[in-house]
Amino acid sequence: MARYDKDYYRILGVHLESTEDEIRRAYRKLALQWHPDRNPGNPDAEERFKEISEAYAILIDRTKRVEYDLIRRGTGPGNFRVDRDQVFRDLFTDPRASAIFEDLARELSRMGVRVDRQDFQTTLFGGRTVVTGHVVVISPWTPFIALARLVGAALRGGRPPAAPSVPSTPGQGILTGLGRTARWFFGLATPVEQALAVDDVVLPLRVSTNEAQKGVRKQVRLPDGGEVVVLVPPGVRSGTRLRLRGKGRRRDDGSRGDAYLAVEIG
Repeated sequence: MARYDKDYYRILGVHLESTEDEIRRAYRKLALQWHPDRNPGNPDAEERFKEISEAYAILIDRTKRVEYDLIRRGTGPGNFRVDRDQVFRDLFTDPRASAIFEDLARELSRMGVRVDRQDFQTTLFGGRTVVTGHVVVISPWTPFIALARLVGAALRGGRPPAAPSVPSTPGQGILTGLGRTARWFFGLATPVEQALAVDDVVLPLRVSTNEAQKGVRKQVRLPDGGEVVVLVPPGVRSGTRLRLRGKGRRRDDGSRGDAYLAVEIG
């Protein structure tokens, strides 16, 4: 009979019939208590914070909670496993569940601890930056997709949407004088994005043919020494770029440009 011995209800101090609001309140209370920045002399605080965050991520997700409840009763499938990194990644990509981190940041700030959403990610992922919703896939087929959009807009009598956010490419200067519609058609950056290009970095990301077909998680070291973990989508093509917003060179005002991972298959 399948079992999963970790008791997430006990970890959060809630009961089996607890509502989502009750789960949020329980997690909020424990997270404020065990946040590592509030326990600088306690080496166990970080792991405790991760443990209660894992419990919250499982119980606040309806699908995960149902699967977990079934396995605890011995009536679920025997392949229930928890990949903590994946669980946290799902947590941060769910606006309904991750909104609590803004609330925690405000409350911790009132306690004299200055943190933001990025700090929570850094803590939960062990000092690594794990990119979730900030990855934009820029395909070699972008101009052809843009053509289809332009034709569709023309047939509907509408106007093309704003230019997509894409990096500058070699030879782009030839088209600097083109109008907004033509620049959108070719999938090129807007003038504002061109001005930021000096702060962007492009890094090679080599994946095997098998990884490109099935998708893969890759850890990448950035020029400033930081690390990111990115999910390369299945079916990715050579030449595709993954845009990591805010991971480029630091600007004078403290903000950062973007980093682009250029996929190389082979």
